[in-house]
Amino acid sequence: MPAVAVIVHLEGGREKARRCLEALAALEDEPTFEAILVDDASPDLGELLAGLGGDVKVLRNERREGFVAAAIQGAAAAAAEALVLLRGPALLAPDALAPLLQALDHHTAAAAGVDGPKTQAELEFSAHQPGAVTELHPTATHALAFRHADAECLRDAVGATPGFEIAAICTELARRGPVVTVPAARATPPSGTVAARRAPGARPELTIVVPTLDATAPRVGACLTAIAAGTTAPHLVIVVDNGSPPQGFTAPVNAGLRAVDTSYAVVMNDDVEPLDGWWEPLRAALDEGASVVFPQTVEGRMREDFAAWCFALSARTLAEMSHAPGEFFDPALRVWFQDSDLLLRLRAIGRPPRLVAESRIRHVLSTTVDTEDPTLRTWIDRTIAADMAAFQRKHPTATIT
Repeated sequence: MPAVAVIVHLEGGREKARRCLEALAALEDEPTFEAILVDDASPDLGELLAGLGGDVKVLRNERREGFVAAAIQGAAAAAAEALVLLRGPALLAPDALAPLLQALDHHTAAAAGVDGPKTQAELEFSAHQPGAVTELHPTATHALAFRHADAECLRDAVGATPGFEIAAICTELARRGPVVTVPAARATPPSGTVAARRAPGARPELTIVVPTLDATAPRVGACLTAIAAGTTAPHLVIVVDNGSPPQGFTAPVNAGLRAVDTSYAVVMNDDVEPLDGWWEPLRAALDEGASVVFPQTVEGRMREDFAAWCFALSARTLAEMSHAPGEFFDPALRVWFQDSDLLLRLRAIGRPPRLVAESRIRHVLSTTVDTEDPTLRTWIDRTIAADMAAFQRKHPTATIT
């Protein structure tokens, strides 16, 4: 039986995950360990994780569950008496596990690794610098060790604010005993530097417009990560944050499309995650003459007439099918029915949107429209009612679906 299980929560980012796996492979032989990787509906890690074997368990979620749920899954699959949770694809130093386990032997509830200088000389140098901090608070750790017998604390941390899950787990563990920092155990985050994915100066062929009420929301980060991972063509991304105050869907989309200067454009909800190879089939269909194309949604509800949470069009369609100059969607339809209006206009010229099943995405349906914020909820409901009236005036014989 391994002495410790290292649980890693993965949401995407092939290069960061690869570096994390390399760090796990470089861990010292003692104490013995098993690696449990929870692939939390990542868009780009299938090939990387498929080839793993040995003392590695890979758990996969079809839908994103979050850090705490992944930790619970990992703990349930672990055989070891001690667990080490990594904050994302963190990098453990080769000798990090032994001091973490030793700290657990001294009647502590949890032991936290540090992201600090590598050598004693560097520690001593840092200690003499004004304002220097040589140890992080345990809640800021990238590696938290605790006993498997205390894994119930993970369920007590369910509902923690995203980004504060480790702090919530530490709070629950502190009810059982001290939570300490272990300076000898180093765990660092993977580099946040993103190398150029295409030759510098290459002209992009595609602009992706992502409207959102909150550009800092986790779902936006997941969307952008999936775009970066799954889009092989040179591209631009325009994120339109329209949350101050909320403007609906039409205004930010029109603003983003006004900035397009590429041969193709895609409009993508902020809760969409494109999968590998998603763009090429859409481009091929546009090149064959389609006006508007949209991918297959592999999770959740799918509309085969026009799933407008993600659709692509050519620069020609953008010019020909705009409601007015600079206004692709009808500004009178602020929150809803703008896709139905476009669908009817395309049908009227005999060129309805085309489903391209070879292109695949994930989508969490209506994350924004289903908001629990009472003020925003009231505004959305009132605006949808006005949109419906405007749509019915414009298309009096149309059936709303």
